[in-house]
Amino acid sequence: MKGFNYLKKALFSLFVLFSFNLNAVEENIAEKVNILGEPDAPNILVEYASLSCVHCANFHNEKLPEIKDKLITTGKLKYIYKDFPLDLPSMLASMVARCYEGEQFYSILNSFFINQKKWVTASNNRENLFKSFHQILKQHGVTEERIKVCAAENELNKKKWNSILASRLEGQKLGVNSTPSFILNGKKLEGPVDLQMLLKHIY
Repeated sequence: MKGFNYLKKALFSLFVLFSFNLNAVEENIAEKVNILGEPDAPNILVEYASLSCVHCANFHNEKLPEIKDKLITTGKLKYIYKDFPLDLPSMLASMVARCYEGEQFYSILNSFFINQKKWVTASNNRENLFKSFHQILKQHGVTEERIKVCAAENELNKKKWNSILASRLEGQKLGVNSTPSFILNGKKLEGPVDLQMLLKHIY
């Protein structure tokens, strides 16, 4: 994370960082994840997504609410979000989201996806991005200072940073090369994912 230049060659810098301290990254793959739904649900849907991905936002805003209503809250399916950041703004958003756990984690994600256009267009510099984050997340009691602490480039945040990189590395090993990508009960799904598709594949 040292020497990280947010303003220049952002995407290139992100992938340079993916190769940084690879052993530390791989050690974080098995880190605790946030589960949406009953832990003992018979089916598990894992999504690899980027918070700046338009198609990911469409799934979360248009498809996931129905899936949650019909399958997750009824105990038939548990859902896990896995980070697969495509750029540095999405990486920083993930850093902020990972300061929270459980339902609050998913509430933060939802706010990022619902308001995606607002913060993506403010990503020309870190100060504007964090102010945009605050406008979006203050409804959850998130302060601007908290955002800065969560996304700070320091030793304390290295584990969280590496965990996000590990999530992407894990996805790549499973054949994920675009977002969103879904793994249902260990099998990668092809094509658009919605309630009707899942009903054809779950137990």
